[in-house]
Amino acid sequence: MQANPIKTNKKLSINNSIITYKSNIFLIINFNKDSTMFVINQLAVLTALLSYVLGSNLEHDGSVTIRLQQALVFEQFPVWSERGNITIQSLRLGQATVDQKPLSLEEQKLLRDLAARNSYYQIKSIVTSNDGSERTFVSSVKACMLAESELDDRLSVSIDYMGRVIGVTLVVASNSACEGIIVPLEKLKFFNTVVYVRHSETGPIPDTASFIQKIEREKEAKEKGETKDNRSFLAKYWMYIIPLLIFMAISSASNPEAPQGQ
Repeated sequence: MQANPIKTNKKLSINNSIITYKSNIFLIINFNKDSTMFVINQLAVLTALLSYVLGSNLEHDGSVTIRLQQALVFEQFPVWSERGNITIQSLRLGQATVDQKPLSLEEQKLLRDLAARNSYYQIKSIVTSNDGSERTFVSSVKACMLAESELDDRLSVSIDYMGRVIGVTLVVASNSACEGIIVPLEKLKFFNTVVYVRHSETGPIPDTASFIQKIEREKEAKEKGETKDNRSFLAKYWMYIIPLLIFMAISSASNPEAPQGQ
C-alpha cells in the first residue's frame, strides 16, 4: 500500500487501484503486490490523473491586464517609459482591448535614431493576474524593422493549461529587411497593435489501459502454462549455436591436419 499526497476533490477507480480525492489530500492505494504490475498500475493512475487535471483546466477562464513600457534610450541600462495598457477580458476566447498613447515628437526622433544605429527596440510587459500576482516579460525587435513597418506590430501572449501567462513576445507585422529607408516622423506616431492569445496544447495521452490488460493476460497465461513458443529452431537456440560454431572454427585453425606421407 502506498499513499501520495496531491490536491483534488473527486474519485476514480482504475483496475486494482483506488484513487480517493479529499479536500487537501490525494491517496493512491494499490493492492497489486507484484512489483512490475505495481509500477504499470501507478503509471496508469498518474496518466488518468494528468488527463483529468488537464481536461479540467481547459475550461478555466479569467482576465489579465498588461502594462506596456518601452525603451527608446539606452545608457548603462534601458530607460523605460510608458507605452500603454492591454486588458484581456477572456483568456479562453482571447478577447483583448488595447489602449496606447501616441509617441511624442521627441520619442519619434528617438525611435528613428535607434533605427539609424541598427539598435533594438525593447518592450517590457508587466502582467497582472486576477489574484494580483505580477510577472514581467521583456521582448525586443530591430528598431529599423518597427520603423519601416510604420509601428505595425503584434503581441503574442502565451497561456499555459492553468490559465497563467508564460510569455509575451513582440513581433513586427511586415517583412522589413532594414534597408535604410528613412521613414517620415508622422508615420511613427500611432501604434497599430494586434494581440494574439495562444494556448498551450496538450500532447496525446498514452493508452495504458489496453497495455495493462495485455500484460495481465500474458502473466495469467504463463502462470497456467498456456503460453506456446512458436519460434523456429534457430530463433530459439541461436545463442547456443553461434558460440559452438566459433569454438569449432578456432579449434580447426589451431590444430590443422598433418600432411599425409608419400
